Amino acid sequence: MLALDHLKKHRTVMISLPISGEQPLTLECVARRRSVDLVDAAFLPGQLPLKSLDLNGTCRLFFEDEGRTFRLQAKTEEIIDSEKLLLKAIQTTLKYGEREYFRVNADFTVKYRLLTDDADVRTRQFNGQMNLSGNGILIPLNERVRDGQKFSLTLILCQDPLKVVRCTAQVVRTCPLADGLKGVGLHFTEIEPPDRDALIAFCMSAQRLELRNKVQTTDLT
Repeated sequence: MLALDHLKKHRTVMISLPISGEQPLTLECVARRRSVDLVDAAFLPGQLPLKSLDLNGTCRLFFEDEGRTFRLQAKTEEIIDSEKLLLKAIQTTLKYGEREYFRVNADFTVKYRLLTDDADVRTRQFNGQMNLSGNGILIPLNERVRDGQKFSLTLILCQDPLKVVRCTAQVVRTCPLADGLKGVGLHFTEIEPPDRDALIAFCMSAQRLELRNKVQTTDLT
């Protein structure tokens, strides 16, 4: 299993834990392969939701190594103690068609243009906080759109160093937001694997920052 080969030493990973009756919980932990398909995962004190953890659900691990992003699915084999889980790997990669990527709210810039034969259609831009995953994005828009329409997207994730992802996405849903805006849910339909990895890495970084801010806020209260 390719992903497991990169867990031979302790490594910081993002893990999405299945929670009974609720949305998955994303945490940061330290993981290391114990044997052929077993992985030890260690968490900070008080982080693990032991009472609500769905032991029959699937855990999803995301981590980076050598400039690549790896994904691993696993089951909870054993609760070792209040801070440690023993996981059993069941799949080392996620199919890109699955809605398995955790979502984050992050500030960045997106340029978007409706894919149409109309040469007068302009490229527009939104700067600010958006909901993003390796599979899609929720953009606040003023324009009217309908399900099935396709857009060309340029996501500027970072200015220094410049990090840009280009892809094609399709409208899959809309929802009302504040200030008269509409949230337009776009599913990535055409995206190169390196760009997908860059998105996942960006989401991981944003999730780490959010988790650390929560820890600091808790420490101050």
